[in-house]
Amino acid sequence: MLKIQKLHKSYPIGDSSLHVLKGIDLSVEKGEMVAIMGSSGSGKSTLLNIIGMLDEADEGDYILDEVPIKNLTEKKAAVYRNKFLGFIFQSFNLINYKNALENVALPLYYQGLKRKKRQEKAKFHLKKVGLLDWATHLPSELSDFATFTLCKRPDRIRHHATCL
Repeated sequence: MLKIQKLHKSYPIGDSSLHVLKGIDLSVEKGEMVAIMGSSGSGKSTLLNIIGMLDEADEGDYILDEVPIKNLTEKKAAVYRNKFLGFIFQSFNLINYKNALENVALPLYYQGLKRKKRQEKAKFHLKKVGLLDWATHLPSELSDFATFTLCKRPDRIRHHATCL
């Protein structure tokens, strides 16, 4: 599903460079859950940015669902992110002026689904996690647990195999 081999990433700092990722190998199979842990400055965010196609490695191979991820245009990276990846942000990143239903349905808009179909799917998933009664509530009106549960929904709706 996701395979990384001999991944390297450095950042220029003045006349030298900071070598953040040094030959990383990672393999994640379908259905497998992986935690990326390490001390501050160990390269966790850099690795996630590369996996999320927000940054590119200097060296190494990255294959996602049998697609080599290398030298992508911004448009192609966005298409692959939409197709293959789901993001769960530590700070939730819900749109504060959209209610729970609208936040959950938003990724489906970018997939081109009609409004009625988006709402049906979003309601189905809200019901599945016990939040359908909160569909018309804004993020500020939800508990932290409800907010966390809500912001996990977009990746489940799109049935992503990889969630960052």
